[in-house]
Amino acid sequence: MRNLIWKTKPEVCVEIGVFAGKSLINTALALKENGHGIVYGIDPWRLDVALAGASPDEFDWNKADLDAVHYDCMRAIWEHGLDRYAIVVRSDAYNARVMFRCGDINILYVDGGHSEESSSKDVSFYLPLVAKCGHIWMDDTNYASLSKAIGIVEQQCQLVKDFGHARLYKKL
Repeated sequence: MRNLIWKTKPEVCVEIGVFAGKSLINTALALKENGHGIVYGIDPWRLDVALAGASPDEFDWNKADLDAVHYDCMRAIWEHGLDRYAIVVRSDAYNARVMFRCGDINILYVDGGHSEESSSKDVSFYLPLVAKCGHIWMDDTNYASLSKAIGIVEQQCQLVKDFGHARLYKKL
């Protein structure tokens, strides 16, 4: 992701599914090194949403303290001085989509709900918001439940690289 950010110099990145913020922090650090750009991290940090979007391959969401995970993510943003480069939106992806217009997003990172329904909705709602020649990074593509979402992306995008557990696409 860092190499992609350095190469493409995006203005707007969107990450669906932040959880603890590891990839969000790395994205924001790369944007900071570029001197411009912003990443919007979208995650509701709500148990009901996590359970509805979970696939059988995931861990037990009932054991996660999502409020504490959200706070730890925010604290990491503040400690790294990334306030200017990372905006966290505590909402589900469906409701947060109204923040963007068609073509606004340069890099979309999809790592939200892993159920077939949830992952398909995420790519269906956000793919039109990605700019032509923008990039879509899908995580956990080795989950069987993401096959429909992958199919939707592959109808409009070219595969750049398959990492086994993740795929990078470029929108045509």
